[in-house]
Amino acid sequence: MKKTLLALAVTSAASIASTGAFADTGLNSLTHEVKVNDHRDGYTKTEWTLGKGSYTLSENVDFLFDVDKDFISNPGAENQEGWDTQFGLAQSAGSFGSFDLTLYYLYRYDSVYKANNGEIDARYDQYIIAPFFSTDVTLFDNDFSFGIELWAQGGNTHSDSSLQAMSGVETNFYLSGDLSEHWNLSLAWYNFGYYTDETIDEYHYQVGTEDYLTYTLPLTEKLTFKIENYIEAYHTPETDVTKVYSHIKPSVTFSQTISEGVSFHASVAYEVVSWDYKDAGDGSDGQSTSNNNEFEFVVGFKF
Repeated sequence: MKKTLLALAVTSAASIASTGAFADTGLNSLTHEVKVNDHRDGYTKTEWTLGKGSYTLSENVDFLFDVDKDFISNPGAENQEGWDTQFGLAQSAGSFGSFDLTLYYLYRYDSVYKANNGEIDARYDQYIIAPFFSTDVTLFDNDFSFGIELWAQGGNTHSDSSLQAMSGVETNFYLSGDLSEHWNLSLAWYNFGYYTDETIDEYHYQVGTEDYLTYTLPLTEKLTFKIENYIEAYHTPETDVTKVYSHIKPSVTFSQTISEGVSFHASVAYEVVSWDYKDAGDGSDGQSTSNNNEFEFVVGFKF
């Protein structure tokens, strides 16, 4: 849920603060790319981003869009397709103390269906309001960005037309910045999440974190080497369920400027270490899976 909003926060903050490469047209940024994630167990997901970026509507309001088409294949199961989309507005609302305030109004539509007949396996609609407070802070003699997010949503699934089916609120905290010339740290704490449970139709509380420690080394003018260290963890006190996902993923990226404001990029990455863990909270031992070794390939254009 939060990865997309944090990316949009960075995109919209940059576009509101500056005119960008497409100032004359109002288009601040546009990414078109294809990403293939292939797991060792044969599960493959291809995500085609038709368009992701922002467009300035007025001095303080940006239109945000992210439209992805998904193709999924899984051994022993039917091929699937789907949509992963988000549209919204980011409104700069001035200052609140030492924080800059941006108001997000978002709509998400996600679906997965059988490729051969279009039968829906899952579909979600989400309506989101999320004030985002951001400020610059200094830690370890380095500049960091700190954000506080208040999040509220109503939503439904294809099996439940009520907006209460996926309703909930959260308070979240973000911290990101460079530790040194080559090391970058990005932390997200998802606290006070309070959501309906789709299986038992009642609210429950959840805490979580999603953290990146990234090493980046330019190899040449066009090639960059990166190692991504990632961990994501969630705990639901009511049911005592804990989930952890982590990986170490080296990658190499090639980028080439084609013309003013237009660039081409391609990257390959491989999880040399991957580890998933789940403790169901039923008194049994937690289940651990290691070395799924996901391969990733990305190619695209940025405008």
